[in-house]
Amino acid sequence: MKVIDKAIEILKQGSVCNNCLGRNYADLLSGFSNEERGRIFRNLVAFLLDSGEKIEIDTSNLFGYKFRNLKIQPKKPTKCIICKNLFQEGIEKLTDKIIRKVNGLEFETFLVGSIVSNELKNAEENIWEKVGIEGTESIKSEINREIGKRLQKILGKKFDLRNPDLTIVVDVGKGDVKVELRSLYILGRYQKLVRGIPQSKWLCRFCQGRGCKRCDFKGKLYKTSVQEEIDKPLLKATKGIESSFHGAGREDIDARSLDFRPFVIEIKNPTNRKIDLKKILKEINRSKKVQVSILKISSKDYVRKLKFAKYDKTYMARVEFEKELNPQKLKNLKKLSKEQIFQRTPERVLQRRADKIRRRALKNLSWKIRGKKKIDFRITAESGLYIKELISGDNGRTKPSISEILDNKVKNIELDVIRIHTKGERFG
Repeated sequence: MKVIDKAIEILKQGSVCNNCLGRNYADLLSGFSNEERGRIFRNLVAFLLDSGEKIEIDTSNLFGYKFRNLKIQPKKPTKCIICKNLFQEGIEKLTDKIIRKVNGLEFETFLVGSIVSNELKNAEENIWEKVGIEGTESIKSEINREIGKRLQKILGKKFDLRNPDLTIVVDVGKGDVKVELRSLYILGRYQKLVRGIPQSKWLCRFCQGRGCKRCDFKGKLYKTSVQEEIDKPLLKATKGIESSFHGAGREDIDARSLDFRPFVIEIKNPTNRKIDLKKILKEINRSKKVQVSILKISSKDYVRKLKFAKYDKTYMARVEFEKELNPQKLKNLKKLSKEQIFQRTPERVLQRRADKIRRRALKNLSWKIRGKKKIDFRITAESGLYIKELISGDNGRTKPSISEILDNKVKNIELDVIRIHTKGERFG
């Protein structure tokens, strides 16, 4: 179909605005808006008609033209049969609504998305059936761009397709506007100085945080967590709605982390993005449970890196056995150093992890006797080795184990992470 024949076929269907006409020529000539393209083709059709060409179109599309030769009285157009005059009337109203919505939010870049009604989709597809889709642009794409251009001009912010601070979604049919601020990612390193708190907030599995009798209507299983000790001043400063915690591994609830463990905390929907991290760091470190060595703005990409990082760790384990220690059997522990350890998923985590056998390396083992039944172990192990089970044997699920070699059951273990071997990586 020739380009002019396409315009004639579209204008034949009823009243069509310049944007919806020009959108069918979106791949022709850069530097023109669809409205300008539509006006050019409308003018061309008008020239052809006035020159005597026999063309059949809806004459309301020529309202306002002054012909020299053509003797017609074009009627006033109705609403555009495709966009229902959205580009003439609705875009400005939606832009004004967005500006009111984002007032008070801190952002430098934004992205606009739109939801169009089935009525608009069907009207557009009906035209495509007549003239084809080659060289056309969708109405959603033009809506997003036209709103974006206006916002850039009015707000002085930048349109960003890849990583915007703010995402705006416009429901064109309902006239609703929703905004979502990109999460703020903050990198740090923490120490957990006390036992008995988890790394991240544990919601009650029965009520999922709503509050019930089982959790004493608190919505969570533990009074606090590393995440909550860190996120309180961050949520206050950013006016964010909630946080997610991403750590480079995690220690058990009853273990301490005396070395600084890398983490990224994600603050969701932060109203304020420009925050004083030095001041917030001081606030966090008032805690007697958690200390943080650094805070630094990071990214979602770094979260992925952190999740896949595998760091060896050194532990100090203070262990009490049921029977008195046998000095001769203690010597047999030397063969465990640099040994491959086979571990079936521990009984204590079976409810949340797949039951399978893992093979991990024990890299170094030393000890100091503290009493007839007590001993301190210093253990360096590959990432993913369950240390408590290495010591206890976990009813035979870990082999070989310290308990098995000593032929002595474990009564109690106090575990500390004393070094995280980050292989020279710098975190901040």
